[in-house]
Parts: sequence; C-alpha cells; structure tokens
Amino acid sequence: MIRILYTSTKYEIGFMIFARRALQRRLRELRAKIGDSAVDGIVARLNLPGRDRVAAMWEVVVLHGLAECGNLVSEQPLPSGRRPDAWFDNGRLRFTADVTTASDEGLDKQNPYSKLSDLIERAKGKLGLPIGGVDVQVHSRTHESSRGKRTFLKLPPVGRLESFVQDNLMPRFREQLDAGEAVLRASIDDDQLGIEVAIDPSKSPYSSVGFTAYNLPTIKDRNPLYSALKEKAEQLHGADGITGVILGDGDCAALAEREASQHYVSADAIARELLRQYSSVNFILLLTIREKRWHYFPPNDPRRRVHPILVCREGDPLRTELEAIFGAMLEQFPPPVMMPKNGSLRAREKGFDSGHHGAYQLEGCKIRMSSRELMEVLAGLRTLDDNGARNVEASRRLPSAPNPTKQAFLRKLLDGRLPVRISVDETGENDNDDWIEFEFGEADAAIAPFE
Repeated sequence: MIRILYTSTKYEIGFMIFARRALQRRLRELRAKIGDSAVDGIVARLNLPGRDRVAAMWEVVVLHGLAECGNLVSEQPLPSGRRPDAWFDNGRLRFTADVTTASDEGLDKQNPYSKLSDLIERAKGKLGLPIGGVDVQVHSRTHESSRGKRTFLKLPPVGRLESFVQDNLMPRFREQLDAGEAVLRASIDDDQLGIEVAIDPSKSPYSSVGFTAYNLPTIKDRNPLYSALKEKAEQLHGADGITGVILGDGDCAALAEREASQHYVSADAIARELLRQYSSVNFILLLTIREKRWHYFPPNDPRRRVHPILVCREGDPLRTELEAIFGAMLEQFPPPVMMPKNGSLRAREKGFDSGHHGAYQLEGCKIRMSSRELMEVLAGLRTLDDNGARNVEASRRLPSAPNPTKQAFLRKLLDGRLPVRISVDETGENDNDDWIEFEFGEADAAIAPFE
C-alpha cells in the first residue's frame, strides 16, 4: 500500500530533474557541436510545459555529454527517413542511438487517484471548509492471465470522475455537514468501485491518499519501459553498424530503486527482453536518479546522482568500450536537483521553479535574502509577509507568523540605519537563485535624531 501526504497549498519547488542554468549552458555549448537547427528544436520542447519537456531535458544532457567524448552528429537521416538523435564516433567505436524517456503517464490515466483527490478538494471548498484535511483510500482489483498479474485501482474512468464526485460524494457530505458531523465520511465498495473518503477540517492544510501500487511491472514486454524501448528500436531499423537506445527516467516505476522480488520484473530483465526480440539493437542504456539521505533529523538535503544501467547481450565485447564512453559521458552531467517523480510533475507546470524564496540570514549589520524574491517584491508580485510561498493567493488564506526579514528591515529603519552597501552573491549553474546582501551603516541623521 502506498500512502502519500501532501499539502493543498502546493509549495513544491524544482524544475524537471536538472537545474535550468545547468541546462542552458549545455544548450549554448551544443550549438557549436550539432548546430542551431537541432538545438532550436530541443529549446522549443523545453519551453513548452508537458511530458515531452523531460524527454528534451534528457536529450540535452546526453547529447552534450557525448559531444564532449567524441564526434557527434544529431538527426542524421537514415534510409528509412528517420533521424536518430545521435551518431557518435570517438575513433574506437561508432554507433547510432536514439534518446527517449519512459513514464507511467498512461497507467496514471487508467488509475486517476490524483485527479480524484484534486476534484474532491475543489468540490469541498464550495462547502465552506478549509483547504486540506482530506484522506482518500482507494481499493484495487487484480487481473490475472497466463502471462502474469496486473493491478488496477477501483475508480471511475477519468472522464466520469467529476460527475462521480458531484453525484455520489457531495450529497453525502452536505447531509453530514447539515447534521453537524465534525468529520465527513463516504464509502463505496462494489465490483467496480472501492473508495473511502474522510474529511477532517482539523487536519488542514494536509491531505493524504492511499492505494495499492499499480505501476510495478509484472510482464517483461507489457509495461511502459518496454513500450518506450520498442518504439525506438523500431525507429532504428535500417541503421548501419552498432545501434542502441538511451532512455532517461521520466517517472517510470520500473526504473525506481526497490528490492528484488519474484512478483515483479526488473528494468534489466525488461531491457534484455527487448534485445532478445530486436536483434538489430546492440545495447540499451537506462538512466535514472538515486538519492540518499544521511539523516533526517536535523533535516538535510539528500545526495542525488545519475544511476546508469547498461544492458548488452551476454558476452558482447562491446560492453567494455561502451562502459568507458558512457562513464565519461556521465561525468559531464550536472548533478540532479530533483527525483524523476517530482521533476515530471513540475515539467507539466507553466512558469518557473521557486528559488530561495522565504530564506534569509541575519548577521550583525547584514541582511541576506533571495535575489528573485526581492525582484518580485519590488515588482509588486508579492510581499515579504507572503513568506516566500509559491502559491501566494493560497498562502494568504492561511495563518502565518510575522516575517523575520521584514521585521529585520523595520528594526534597521527604526534605528535610523540605511544601507551603505548592496552586493550580489552568485550561486552558480546548479542553483536557481542568487543572494542579495544588504549591509547597514551607523545611524544616519537623515532619519535619526541628532546625537
């Protein structure tokens, strides 16, 4: 059973998987390697919110990494008319490869628990209840065949979710609310549907949802990872010499870190099945992200790294040279700033990720704050009292403590102190914000009593 706790104000930060500045530098350097036309196509995809944004992101880091390791040509036409992402030659090995991603988006649409939670939250607001406080538990059913088992959540189709919430859940909640119930509940359990909902306003703004995992692969050639590999294997048909598929994680459970189990098939096994069925493909490189926290208390940022899984046929002498090439390629990758799950969600959103909003440092005569937050305050888009919230409108509906940065500026003003120096501390390409530091002088007679 999977249980997800979230806040309805949605303060998530981050952009895709790698930092924007890191991607931009690589885009700029790629123009000299593969030409403006190829890079312009990638840029257009990066600037368009949606699932393909993550695929374009993986293309940037893979193509840039390969270009640093040898001669790279992108979109060189095949006899079939297809234009693979990479033709690579380092003088020792030459290959043609396509870069792609795999995600569980199709399975998520078949099992729309997240959409159900959002609809309940939206409908609940019309009852005058505070945001959050919702707990949704979704039951599941198992479909068995001669090839294996598949799990499905007992939910209405995504196209009928809204009417389901309005016609089946909301009347029950209104009735209980009118009766003075403190916690509202609804439960439906039959052959097709299995849902339990509880709304407890005292738990605002947090909500949770629980369900059985439905995206762990149980059949080698019937899962999102295999489908993505198969599509590229077919597109490489007709390419001369060595061919391969390089696949980045776009939120695919088959690539997630988990203990070995006889109930599920591994990413390695899925890739080997692809090689068995497509003899024209020589290698598959799977790229995902692993993270590790050294401790949780006090909280610390996890260490993230790109985790490669290179799959070749047993005994293939190409493996040693491929390992050397891809090892050098990975050294050119920027450090990941987000896991594929959150990165794929953020890639669907418009706008930009958050910076150091809400963070500050007070030390003697100095006040340090987010460069981007300061710009947004000066532009009238937010105030310091918003405490760096990404969703400003939602945050203003919640109680909040006085903002420490605002209080610090107010104290300096009341003491008659003005800034004597303002400096910028640039953080680098793997961050997405800089710091502005204000240094205050002694009391200024322009705004302070004579001494």
